[in-house]
Order: sequence, then C-alpha cells, then structure tokens
Amino acid sequence: MHIIKNEHDNYVITYFRIKHEGCWSELTSNNKFEAITLIARPNKDKRFILAYDEVKLNNYNLKNFIRDLKGNNRVKEIFKIRIINNKRNIYRLLLKEDYENMVRGILDKYTLFDIKDLILNGEERIVLVLPSSEIIELKKDFENIGKLIKFTYKYINIDELLTDSLLTIFNLTKREHESFKLAYKSGFYDLPKNITLEELASYMKISKPTMEDYIRKAERKIFKSFYHQYYYYDMLLEGDSEEDSK
Repeated sequence: MHIIKNEHDNYVITYFRIKHEGCWSELTSNNKFEAITLIARPNKDKRFILAYDEVKLNNYNLKNFIRDLKGNNRVKEIFKIRIINNKRNIYRLLLKEDYENMVRGILDKYTLFDIKDLILNGEERIVLVLPSSEIIELKKDFENIGKLIKFTYKYINIDELLTDSLLTIFNLTKREHESFKLAYKSGFYDLPKNITLEELASYMKISKPTMEDYIRKAERKIFKSFYHQYYYYDMLLEGDSEEDSK
C-alpha cells in the first residue's frame, strides 16, 4: 500500500472564469440572468451531457428564455422545466447538451473531488478541487474553448477542505436525527411555528432541555456543512480577491 505523506502538496483548489464561445452561457451577457449546475452527467460514448440546472431569470421572460435556449446549437433538448420560486423567477431545467467543447465534457476526463459553478455576465465561473498534477493540462483545455478571464489555484490539504463540508448519515446520532426530522416535519421551523419545543419533547418522551440539546447539535452539524458549501460560492461571486494567480 502506498501512503501519501504530504497530501497538501498533491491537491489544488482552482477558480476560473471563462467566456465560452458558442455556449448557451453567452445568453447571460444580454439578459442578465444567472444559472448554476445542480447535476451534470456526461455520456462520453453517446456524446451528450445530461444537466439539471437552476436559473434565476430576473427580468428575463421565461418564454423568451426557452426560445433562446432552444435556438442555441449546443442545446439538444429540454426535457423538463420546474418552477421553484415564481415571485423571484427561479426555475430548474433538465436538458441535454453537446459533449464536445463543453466545460462539463472537458472535466469528464479529470479527477474531480468537488465542483461548483455560477454562470452570469456571459461567463462561466467554476471552482474545482483536483490533483495538482492535472492543473496545467486543464488550463490548456479551457483555453481551447474560449477566453480565460481568470485562472487561479492554490495548494490545499484536502482533508481540511472537504471533511467538514460532507454531511453523511454518520454525522448525526440516531437521537439527533430523530429529533431534527420530527421538528422539521412538524413545522418547528415554519414561520410562525406550528409546534412548540415542549410539544416536540412530549412526542419524543424526553425533557424539553434534552430535546433542545438534540436539535441544536443537529443544527450545528447541518449548518456547518452548509457553510462550507458556501465557501465555494463566495469564491464564485467575489473570486477576484484570490492572490495565488498562476
């Protein structure tokens, strides 16, 4: 067995912004909408990418957005559109995209530990965690499909970066899980609350302080994981503050 002793020297977190020529992301230049990729599944053999994206259209009319999206050569088919927040003009779309010369198609050949993206102002902004040995080739691949506006990276300790951001079934104890699940389903987090802490404790047949302790511990673990995910989105929104340019 080979054990890596200096893990912080073998992984990088990279942030880049690219104007991707011919991609539907160019639509964000004129219409000022924003998009993130929730799930992307490249199919190399069949040469397409199945993507589930969330878009905030702002003042962009949904009908016009769909028309323009269908008119882009990189979009093969739109399978589903779901309203998330009608007032804020937020939707989720399941669509099929080209594989060739697409960011997610390129990334399909790399060893990614984490990825987050944001599309706005005609740019694709992406944060990646990957082995440092792949960073030079990655940059060359991106330069082949568009104009790189920014490309930075820094060496990291992958354990420190990822461990706390991964919420698994092992993070919460059984009682923390039961308490938080009951609280959520019973409307404890609704405004106004539909159930009191005393009532939750009664259902669980435990004391109010114990119920509160279980919920608070579960909340802390969940919110800690959520906060680490927003570390990436801070980079995507305010990434110009990165110092380690290469």
